[in-house]
Amino acid sequence: MERLLTHGIARHRGRRIEASDEADSELIRICDQLMAAAREAAHAVGDARVRAVASARRAGAVVVTETTMTITMHHVSIVTSAEFAAGDAAILRDLVATETNMRYRKLPVVWRNGSAAVLLHEAIGHAAEHDAPPVGWPAWLRVTDEPSYPVDDCGGATRRSDLLRERPASLRRESFRDIPLQRMSTIVVRQEGASFSLPEERIEVHLVAGGNYDPLLDRVTVEIAVADLVARGRKKRLRPFTIHESRQEVARSLAGATGDPIRYPGVICSREGQEIAVGSHAPVMLTL
Repeated sequence: MERLLTHGIARHRGRRIEASDEADSELIRICDQLMAAAREAAHAVGDARVRAVASARRAGAVVVTETTMTITMHHVSIVTSAEFAAGDAAILRDLVATETNMRYRKLPVVWRNGSAAVLLHEAIGHAAEHDAPPVGWPAWLRVTDEPSYPVDDCGGATRRSDLLRERPASLRRESFRDIPLQRMSTIVVRQEGASFSLPEERIEVHLVAGGNYDPLLDRVTVEIAVADLVARGRKKRLRPFTIHESRQEVARSLAGATGDPIRYPGVICSREGQEIAVGSHAPVMLTL
């Protein structure tokens, strides 16, 4: 067990940000309480490597708290919280217990367990952050950023943002040392009347290892950690593979979706050296 505490205060002076290592005893006390809950949840998981990050920050008069837990088993990771750690760890344990023995080949992909949120986090969310030019997304698709806290890291009121038409509205920073950027907070994907029939032969994605959006090439990369090949009613676990597509190709590939958004364990999102947790929700989706 290793523990690291950082603290400080950032003050805005016009166009300047003055950061110091001043301590706020109330925020440190809150972080200690959050970490105690995270440690208890980590001990309950048992057979995994766990990294917990707890933060308490004050913007104006509002205190915002956040705890994330990265749970790793057999080199596969999920991002969760103390509240969901036990259930998410049990699902991860079941998924990594199956031996991988099949290679990826191009087939229709069914994105289960909310995993499509990671694909669209890259193709829509990051593209919106970079003011990328519009592409032709399906009319049934809705993608929004929905912060779960009342103020952002600069004290501004948060609001829901339509990522198909605008950038995220919230300013976020990894720590008091960092410059605030317009970043996603919680991405929620919804569908309206986009039901589909399951292809007889398909790939079913369960967990994603990571992703990237290249704003210069306008290309999306998604690394798949756990997926099954389904053929003739039988499932076989695939070896990890990577999908590389342009944003236009991702938009064209969206063939349907069904149900309400499902909570995916989430992602640790990196941009300009700042790593922050982004919540993820999406229905079951089909790409061709």
